[in-house]
Amino acid sequence: MNRRRFAALLGLGGFGVLGGCVDRLPLDYGGAPVKPVSLRVRSYFDERRTVSVDIEGAKVDESFEDEFHLWPGRVVTQKNVLEAGTYRVQVEVDNDMWREAEWRMYGCSTNTILVDVGKDGVGIAATCRDTDTGSTA
Repeated sequence: MNRRRFAALLGLGGFGVLGGCVDRLPLDYGGAPVKPVSLRVRSYFDERRTVSVDIEGAKVDESFEDEFHLWPGRVVTQKNVLEAGTYRVQVEVDNDMWREAEWRMYGCSTNTILVDVGKDGVGIAATCRDTDTGSTA
């Protein structure tokens, strides 16, 4: 059910109460709660590098793309860029290094795609952290 129709059913559509405040209803995906996905990019290079990250899901609206200009040792984190699911993650560094991987994450309160770049190559991994118990998988 789309958000406007849902708001209209609640009688809130004409008052603008939900306008711009609700990004996604918690039950949009078959009753499963939304699981946020973050991205962390880290550089192990000795000089400044530009790292491009392109993440695509099965649906058109499931994508994230950004370019990071990283100094040595720099870590950049983007919070809640996607929802849990299956994605193709493509990383490219300005020195012609690249890597592509399929990423899947379900059932965790917090998910993070980890991208590490350095002279030894490009690494793509993921973490799954349950914020209720504090455990990490």
